[in-house]
Amino acid sequence: MKNVKITKLLLISITLLPSFVVAVHHESHEMKPRDLVAAAYETFAAGDTDAWAKLHTDDLTFTVLGELPQSGVFIGTDAVIEGVFSKIPTLWPEFTLTPINIDVVGDTVYVHNKMTGEGLDSETMHMFKLRGGKIASFKAFEDTDSMRLAMKAQ
Repeated sequence: MKNVKITKLLLISITLLPSFVVAVHHESHEMKPRDLVAAAYETFAAGDTDAWAKLHTDDLTFTVLGELPQSGVFIGTDAVIEGVFSKIPTLWPEFTLTPINIDVVGDTVYVHNKMTGEGLDSETMHMFKLRGGKIASFKAFEDTDSMRLAMKAQ
């Protein structure tokens, strides 16, 4: 009887241990800068704003230069989702960003992107600053002329 209990206990321990190790490893694992920024683009493209928000600090500073409807400085992920992301699909239907090149310099990641959409075919440069394994700031340097010409009426 004692052997049966020990066997069951060992079986339960062996079964649960890998899950525990993976969970602990996952929580303490910090993404590499390139992977973190790539994940931000992936979640943006998928429209998964919850997953996108988790990649950013609570005090995210998100800057879109120029004078377009989504231009400005937005603080926090909710402000970005409302002030920027919600406008893009109506202004530029079928909008996509495709990274051409990603460069990492210390805690800064630069991404050269191809930007396309209905009537839009341009390039852009994005700069991300990282802090504590998350994205703390973002700045978009875009061809606002091309974007304005392709923009659908609001």
